[in-house]
Amino acid sequence: MPFNLSQIFGGWRRRGASRKTDGSPHSSRSRLTLPRQTSGGSDGPFARVPNEARPSKTIAKPQTKSHSALAGKLLVAPHISEKATMLGDGRYVFKVADNADKNSLKRAIESRYGVGVESVNIIAQRDKNRRRGQILGVKPGFKKAVVTLKAEDKIAEF
Repeated sequence: MPFNLSQIFGGWRRRGASRKTDGSPHSSRSRLTLPRQTSGGSDGPFARVPNEARPSKTIAKPQTKSHSALAGKLLVAPHISEKATMLGDGRYVFKVADNADKNSLKRAIESRYGVGVESVNIIAQRDKNRRRGQILGVKPGFKKAVVTLKAEDKIAEF
């Protein structure tokens, strides 16, 4: 009598195929789970610690920085390079999001650092093909912004 591999290995099933159950507890496979802890408390190792007993995590934040939603989405990181440091006082370079434009960047920098922005220039660095032997790769491009501040303003982070 011939037989097929599904009889030997317990039946291979395609993803998404459902298994018929007859209602018995052993007919369907289930994951092992730990019982949930109730809010009444428990003496076990997984007992919840009340909020007032937990140590508070306080991190000192710079005084000049404001965390606005716009700045969090648009400003990725400061771009530190030899050319960026030689631009002079009052000019700073940031890596920015791909959807950033000059007006929104000006508002984001003014709200985050509390400085006056005179002008914003945007440079879109293109992707570059890189090769190591036969392996071809791509160095991803990015967008950066050169920000010129008003004469009396400075950003303390740089």
